[in-house]
Order: sequence, then C-alpha cells, then structure tokens
Amino acid sequence: MLDNFDRTDLVRNIMKRRASAIFLDNGERLIVKSDVDIDYPSTVDKLHIEDDFEIYTVDLDDTLFYNEYAMEVFPDYIADICSETGMHPAAVKKMIYAEHYGRLSSGSYMAFDWEDIVYSTARKLKVSKKWDLVKMQEKYYTTQNVFLLWGATEFLKVIEGRAVAATNGFSKYQIKILSKLGILNYFKQVLTPDRVLYTKGDVRFYSAYNNLKRIHIGDDYFFDVEIPAYSGSKTIWIYGSGKLPIGGFEILPSAMVPDIHSAAKLIGYD
Repeated sequence: MLDNFDRTDLVRNIMKRRASAIFLDNGERLIVKSDVDIDYPSTVDKLHIEDDFEIYTVDLDDTLFYNEYAMEVFPDYIADICSETGMHPAAVKKMIYAEHYGRLSSGSYMAFDWEDIVYSTARKLKVSKKWDLVKMQEKYYTTQNVFLLWGATEFLKVIEGRAVAATNGFSKYQIKILSKLGILNYFKQVLTPDRVLYTKGDVRFYSAYNNLKRIHIGDDYFFDVEIPAYSGSKTIWIYGSGKLPIGGFEILPSAMVPDIHSAAKLIGYD
C-alpha cells in the first residue's frame, strides 16, 4: 500500500476532465460532492506489497485485452431486426441499450447478457428470428476485433497461480475470448455475473475471496476501484482508457498506472 501522496499534472488533468454529475444506484454508490479536491497516490517503480497477495482479481475488457464488442452487440442482430421491422439501426440500438440500463439500474446481473437483451428487444418488436451465437463469435472474434493489450501476458506471468478474472461479461463470451487469446490457463477462476449472480457493481461479487489478502486491477473507476475497495481489496487503477470517476472521489486506488504493461512493472516484472 502506498503511504505517500503528491499532486501531479496528470492528476489535475484527470480531475478537470471528470464528470461533475452525481448519481445514486440503489443506495450502493454513495452520493459524493463533485468539487472535492483530491490528492492521488503517485505511481512508483514498485508497489510495496512484497509479493504477499494471495489473490489478484483482474478485469478483462480494456485491461488485459481489447474487445470491439465488449459494450456492443454483434452487427447481425441489428441488421436482421432492421430488415424485419424497417426500423433505423439507431432506433434499434436505443431500445437495446434502454433494456441494458434498465436491468443495470435494477441491480439485475442479467444486465450484461447481451444475447438475452437482444432477444428481449426482438420479441417486443415481434421479431421471432433465432441467431447462432457461436457462429457470430467465430465471425467477429478475429485478431482485428479482439487482441491482447501490451504487457498483458507479462502481467499474468508475474501473478501466475494467483489470478482470478473478474468481469461483467457473461461466461459464454469471456471464456471464448480467453481461450482464443491463449490466456485462460493463467486463471484459477473466472468470476462472471452468470456464475456469481451479481455484477461487479455489487460487493458480493467478490464474496468467495473475502477472507483472503487480495488486490484488484482494472480500468473502470466505479467497477474496478470503488466496489473492490468497499469489498476489502486493495486496488490498482489503470486510467489510460478514460473510465474516470463520476461525481467525485469517495475512495482512492492503492496505485494508478496508465496501462497493464505499467502494472506489470509496478508489481515486479522486469
């Protein structure tokens, strides 16, 4: 854990860019002021952990790999629904995302089952078509659309034997990608909403590891800093993807780095 704090130009730039909105999600996220002045932990050469964490929970999308369809549905869904209804693609997407956010706001772990969300939307539009998810994955999970980020493998090698994937993506998507990228074997377990029945927005997502000394690594401030911290974990925030705090800073990360390559160096990879 870092015990020294300093202000940096980077921190100030991030604070200027952060949203000033305040939002409340079923009482699980505290209302915080948007004008609080914050001192961030500085990034150092090595995190002072002495290699004693029992578990590293690791986010996947935009942390270890890029996935074009992480927060998007496959184009076939949209094209087919538009073909049968005559609707504009933007209107179909609006309905799909309304369903997603409706589930998310209600706390449902089904908020990230994009296949189920599409079927629900299609049925509302009287579209009865069935899609082959496996075939679409084979079509769209290509090296252009899904690939490891620089330093991902090195990071996993450092924590080998202690890595647990922690993702909002359902297992039917993420296991396929982890296997395709050749990194599934690095993980002791893959935590997904359909397996634990909670999203990463709920501290109960990590309940299987409550009694272990652990640290979480990820890029989304809410899902990968605030919630893991509330669950009792240390955190490393990867700020490079721009998923910044909304509303203010209730909890600080133990350390912050721009990417997974820097995280690997931070915890000891030479």
